Amino acid sequence: MGRPLGRSAEMTEKILAWIKIIRLHFYPMTFIAYSLGTMAAARNLKKWNPEVYWVGYLLLFFIELSTILTNEYYDYGTDRLNKNASPFTGGTRVLVEGKLGFAEVKAGIWTSLILAMGLGYLLIRSDELASSFSILLLILLGLFLGLEYTAPPLKFSYRGLGEITVGLTHSPYVILCGYIFQGGSWTDPLPWLLSIPLFFATLAAIILAGIPDRLADQQVSKKVITVLWGPREAVLLAAFFACLASLSAFLLRYFQIIRGSSSTIILAAIPHGIVLLLALFKLIKSGNYDRRIDGIMVLALSYIIWFGLIPLISFL
Repeated sequence: MGRPLGRSAEMTEKILAWIKIIRLHFYPMTFIAYSLGTMAAARNLKKWNPEVYWVGYLLLFFIELSTILTNEYYDYGTDRLNKNASPFTGGTRVLVEGKLGFAEVKAGIWTSLILAMGLGYLLIRSDELASSFSILLLILLGLFLGLEYTAPPLKFSYRGLGEITVGLTHSPYVILCGYIFQGGSWTDPLPWLLSIPLFFATLAAIILAGIPDRLADQQVSKKVITVLWGPREAVLLAAFFACLASLSAFLLRYFQIIRGSSSTIILAAIPHGIVLLLALFKLIKSGNYDRRIDGIMVLALSYIIWFGLIPLISFL
């Protein structure tokens, strides 16, 4: 009787480990930004294709999943040394704690890549609004930026390019996917303009995410901004980008790039940004950077939502 119960408990632990390593709390913002690009195209073109929308999002989901699993795989060295890991930084520790093996995670990477490629093929065959070349280019660009964030040979996050890569993939890239999959043009200024506040807010958050990881990253020569510039300067830079996010969102509202009664709500990002700035200045005043900063990360990550969700609502 004991052996079946043991196998059941082991299976449950494996399932929970996979749920943890997938990091589902990081996907909603991609969905919002992608939907924003889709609705922006629908407003301009006066039509949209629901089938293309859902196939396109599933494609992005598996690109993001392969990226997250790849990061977990290749960041094992710094995650193992990290004493400040949290739900927001330092990986999931599933590999570090032996809840999943390297072979299992590698199998997960290949499975998600195969599913992404299958969905990409389906999207190219079914999308009559966008050119096959544009779709293929976006797929390859997403895989390249996502996987090379930590994977060799380029390892962007180990060469001082990690933060800019995250900023690009989580703002203009996903917005462009939604826009172009629905027949929009690369040369249209609208998706690029909509991505500006999101880009700055994402940069602020990803820079701050490096604060608790700094000492571990330093030991494995991972050249994130907090390692290259120091924690105080990194916090100041994050504060600067947070200000730019609110300023650029205000300008989009002022120049009627986003409009309608609901667009006024985006101004609520300003007091949110002020609270974030106060928390950052308090962190600088304390001088204590070698610790978890979960409260600040919640403020920084939720700050991003204003610049995706409110524009999306205004287009809807």
